[in-house]
Amino acid sequence: MLATLFTVLAVLPPTTPPWPPTYNMSLSTLTMAVNGSGWSSPERGAQFGIVSYDWSNAKAQWARATPMDCEERLLEQAQMTKARSGNASKVFVYRNLVKALPWFTSVREKLLDPAYQGWFLRFRDGAAPAAGGHAPYAVPPCAAENASKCSGLYHDQGQTPEVPTAAQPHPDGSCGAVADTGGCDCGAGLPCGEYLWDHRNGSMLREWLVREHIGGAAGLGSPAVDGMFVDDFWCSDVLCAAEPGTAGCPCNDPVQGPTEVDRYFQYDSGLSDDAIALLTLEWNRTMSAFQAAVLAAGAYTWSLIPGQENANANPDLLHASSCAAAARARCGAAAPTQSQSWLFGLTVNGSAPAQLEQDVAFFLLARGPYAWLGWGVWGMGWPFNAEPAHGGLPPQPHGVPRPAALDTDYGEPAGHCEEASKGVFRRAWTKADVELDCNTWKATIKMKE
Repeated sequence: MLATLFTVLAVLPPTTPPWPPTYNMSLSTLTMAVNGSGWSSPERGAQFGIVSYDWSNAKAQWARATPMDCEERLLEQAQMTKARSGNASKVFVYRNLVKALPWFTSVREKLLDPAYQGWFLRFRDGAAPAAGGHAPYAVPPCAAENASKCSGLYHDQGQTPEVPTAAQPHPDGSCGAVADTGGCDCGAGLPCGEYLWDHRNGSMLREWLVREHIGGAAGLGSPAVDGMFVDDFWCSDVLCAAEPGTAGCPCNDPVQGPTEVDRYFQYDSGLSDDAIALLTLEWNRTMSAFQAAVLAAGAYTWSLIPGQENANANPDLLHASSCAAAARARCGAAAPTQSQSWLFGLTVNGSAPAQLEQDVAFFLLARGPYAWLGWGVWGMGWPFNAEPAHGGLPPQPHGVPRPAALDTDYGEPAGHCEEASKGVFRRAWTKADVELDCNTWKATIKMKE
């Protein structure tokens, strides 16, 4: 029965954006931008067709705010970028429909309101722990800097701004010393942590999430926000056993339940396997409602791109060993890239593209009306700030420059990709002829006069 429900309630199939397509190469680029030390460069962000701002952006500022104001800073970053781009770039912001993050104002207000306690999962005994209590849970229910600040709502500290301590001098975001700031301010009496939405609550929670948290003035209700990256997902061993091919199966992130949450979550919450299966189904309902609402608002979300379900970023990457097979699968009028959105990635080595000519040629050969080229294995995190995404590269004063090939005007396709001879693929554009020879691993883009 659960497997049948899961099939019925699955999220929407891959869908193209509701805005007009473009073959403009500059606007066919994509990045997930984050600069934890401050604002991301709006000038650099405005160079991309889609720039999506992560929750960790400007973390050094919002983690010290009283109370924390990540939601408002994401909006301000979007507004700055939108202004620099002259409205050409599509700007996305971060949301999470698995974790209820109290550094978002709209979420914090509900966490603090006793009338909405049913919207959140609890520790297994359902009661608020005694001050300073830890056992019998695997994660502390009280704040590290204030043993009297506790909550019976389940929360872990996996990616949570905290006061630095001797045991943990570099938390995922510092809210400063207690003497300086009074500790982390996620709301009066509320420990900072990753709380969790209880999607079994039904339509009341779902409607609020879609209408306010997603569609409110700091989200799609703002003209500066064109879409969202919605993070994390639920996974159930029961459902994976019934339908092993389901996205996200098997559950190993790190175990069944919500992703990127403490591995002992099920023990701490007391949820049964069937309860986790039901939560997974109800989260799917919420995602379906969210995706439909985003499209209805004329916006877009990452998870509607094929291969990007469940907060993945899984771009097409070209490899010399499988070049011909990859190009063959993406060439021709019937190729999926011609009718669906598609994410491609540049292969990178540290701070530089490793095979720029081949990757750009493959993109021009294979792309359809809706396609974006991003950075690296994740296909998104272009390190264009002085502090790259999540410390992936050493800081550079001006970030990693965009290659000129990504801002060249190739015109529009004058036909579809064809295999001219075995392993040699060609496509004519109005301003260029493109060839990729997989036999010799050579790419040629010849501009027309």
